[in-house]
Amino acid sequence: VSPQSTGEFQTFQHYFKRINLSDSIMTPDVPNRTPKLHVRTPLIRSAPLSMRVGRPVYLKLENTQPSGSFKLRGIGYSCKEAVSAGATHLICSSGGNAGMATAYSAQQLGVRATIFTMNGLPQPVLKKFADLGSKIFIGGPIWDECDRTARTYMKELEGRGERVHYIHPFDAELVWEGHSTMIKEVQEQLEEEGYTAPSVVVTCVGGGGLLSGVSRGMSRAQWDHVPIVAMETHGAESFNLAMKAGKPTKLEKLTSIAKTLGAQMVCENVVSEGLRRKIVSELTDDKSAVQCCWWFLRDHQMLVEPACGATLSVVYSGDISKHIPEDNTDPIVVVICGGATVDIETLQGLVTSLGVDTELGKCYTLEKMTNE
Repeated sequence: VSPQSTGEFQTFQHYFKRINLSDSIMTPDVPNRTPKLHVRTPLIRSAPLSMRVGRPVYLKLENTQPSGSFKLRGIGYSCKEAVSAGATHLICSSGGNAGMATAYSAQQLGVRATIFTMNGLPQPVLKKFADLGSKIFIGGPIWDECDRTARTYMKELEGRGERVHYIHPFDAELVWEGHSTMIKEVQEQLEEEGYTAPSVVVTCVGGGGLLSGVSRGMSRAQWDHVPIVAMETHGAESFNLAMKAGKPTKLEKLTSIAKTLGAQMVCENVVSEGLRRKIVSELTDDKSAVQCCWWFLRDHQMLVEPACGATLSVVYSGDISKHIPEDNTDPIVVVICGGATVDIETLQGLVTSLGVDTELGKCYTLEKMTNE
């Protein structure tokens, strides 16, 4: 659904039906209950990846969050605070995962949500938004355009007297705080396995919300000595560009198929974190990211999106070992960020169009930049 130039918005009638929000929003089973939004996710040892790199590899399964990704931690926190302050309508611009987290949170909190997302989401994903009772519009081909459209729409609603609140997908204090809870869990879970710290934490970076939260959580765990490897794809390398410049710098054009990494400029906070502590910025290509999604599906029976495939590529390739001293025997922790915006048909289509070799072999990370 695209917004018209008049400022009015249409519903995608042949796909979405009009939803009576009072009927469709799930109400708490217990009156006056404050719903718990994100859940404690498993940290599991990956036998295939551990064998591949020759040391324990643990996967933090954020894809098992109710909304399908880590986004529910920070977005849920933001939504709760907004509703507590009186908001009855939440607006979010998103590549998919933040919008899904907002839609889920709004449903659980008993308020409305309107999501502006990018072109190209599979229909089953769009249906998930409708099933959660949210209104969804296609705001443009990239997140930055969705963001501008969402803010314009919010001003219109404010002018009508609605109590609306904008949920930023990555550049907000509450988002970083919410995401940091992931590392607190990892610390507790590693202790149960007999470890006091990981050797390295691997994640992806888009706008910088996840990486900001991971870095914050690691500081609280007293893990500032532990490096973070932050993965992006070529064509979505906003963080890599920012680290080279020492400040947020606009990426001229987004060309990667990893659309959930697609912010043209990262937030200032993540650059500050990158300059404060050791973060290795590495790039891979779309083909390797999709290849690793396929291998991960085969190895773990879990469907993840190309952004997560980018994270996995540095592990499947074995390049992660370059960032770990030989005498360090601590495990690798990999953040499995999510897979809410992909379905098997989409992944199969990418495998075919990119000419991905589905046999387990060599994948390559292409560039790196380290802030010591």
